[in-house]
Amino acid sequence: MPRVAVPENGQLALNPALTPARVAACSTRSVHPHTLSLLNELIRSVGGEVSLVNPYLHLTKGEVCQHALTAGLPPAVLTGATVSCGHPPRDRSEFHCGHCYPCLVRRSGLLAAIGADDTPYAKDVWSLPDDLDAAADRRALHRWLSRRFGVRDLFTDMPLPDGLDLCPLLQVVERGRAELATLFARHGQPVPSSR
Repeated sequence: MPRVAVPENGQLALNPALTPARVAACSTRSVHPHTLSLLNELIRSVGGEVSLVNPYLHLTKGEVCQHALTAGLPPAVLTGATVSCGHPPRDRSEFHCGHCYPCLVRRSGLLAAIGADDTPYAKDVWSLPDDLDAAADRRALHRWLSRRFGVRDLFTDMPLPDGLDLCPLLQVVERGRAELATLFARHGQPVPSSR
C-alpha cells in the first residue's frame, strides 16, 4: 500500500498537554498517532489505498534537524527557510512569533543540532516579563519540565492506537524534554530536577 508521509517530530506529534487547561481539543493533535490511525481507518473505509505515516514520530526536533543537516541541508536554510511557528505573525517579516510552544521546541531543536539559533523571531521570549500573555507558553513549558513525565502521561488526554509500543514514545518525549531543559538553562532559567 502506498504511504504518504506526514512529517512531524515526536514531541509535537504527541504534544503532551503542558497544563490541565490544554488537554484534549484545547491542544492540537493533527499528527498524533491516534489521529493518523483514525484517518487511516477512514481512508480504508472509503476504499482508499494509501496509508498516512509519520516517519519522525520517534525523533525529537533536534534529531530531525540533525537528519536534515546530515542529508546536506545547510544550517542557514534550516534556520531561514523553514517554519515551525504555531502563531506566525501576519504583519511582520518574521515567520516565527518566538514565544509559542512550537517556536520553543524549534529553538531547542536548533540548539541541539547546530549549537545556536539565528532564526529571526518577532519576540524575544527570554526578555518577556512573566506576567505577559506572550510568556504563557514559556511559563507553562518550564513548569511542565519541572514535573515528572511517565507512561500514563502519554495517553492521559488522548488515546494511542492499539499495539503501539509506548517505550519509544516515552523515550522521545524524555529526549525532547532534555533538549528543552538545555534551552532553558542556556537562557538562565534552569529547570529543577523532576526526579
